[in-house]
Amino acid sequence: MQKILITIIFGLLFSSCQENEKLNSLEKSTEVNKWNIEKLSIRARQHLDSTNWDLELLNQDIETYNKYSEIFQSYPLNKSPFPIAEYDYAVSSIPFVIELDYVVLKGVRIGEYENPESEKIIDKLTLLILTNDKDSEENTLVDSRNYPYLTAQGKIEANNNDFDWVFSSSPDGFSTLILNMKLFDLRFGETIIIYPQKDKSFFYEQIEDSPNNYENFEEFKKKIISNPKVKNQLDSEKNIE
Repeated sequence: MQKILITIIFGLLFSSCQENEKLNSLEKSTEVNKWNIEKLSIRARQHLDSTNWDLELLNQDIETYNKYSEIFQSYPLNKSPFPIAEYDYAVSSIPFVIELDYVVLKGVRIGEYENPESEKIIDKLTLLILTNDKDSEENTLVDSRNYPYLTAQGKIEANNNDFDWVFSSSPDGFSTLILNMKLFDLRFGETIIIYPQKDKSFFYEQIEDSPNNYENFEEFKKKIISNPKVKNQLDSEKNIE
């Protein structure tokens, strides 16, 4: 039931993004030109100016939160409604599973659409966690409300531990993932693999690769699984069973 409600919420959030008016001329130019500190500063000031707020969207978010507050509060960070300047931005969250003969990894891809009318997704984070259980629970909330920043959070269960994570990507190229208080600077690799250990600690790998570099996601998965460091760690007897 919870997953059904989450799907409904995501649909509402996504459709609201599509219904917003187009960006003003300054914001449109940033779709072609990279964001810099000056443009980010202007955008920050727009959020502070109540004349720029999308009040229809705010009221919709308040209504949605009141209906599904228990779900929003179940994430690492409670997602309360807040006012923002108008924007047009579409985001993506794609869960996946990798099953091998002896291990199961659950993961999620977080990204943004090249533009709201495009079908092309640009991945910003690929997170995999060794669970050895294809039915282990995974919940993700990706949020467009912080545009031009991409934000997401979620939870993935392993058989002896829970993993909470929060992700943020800045359009100037600085991105971070915090997972169970471990910080990953994603400038040094956007693919993160977590290996829970029997003693409830976890090991990890950060790989400078992304699904963006491949024709399809299957090619990316094969590349990751064939990585010597990954293969060696997956064979460790200290991993969860």
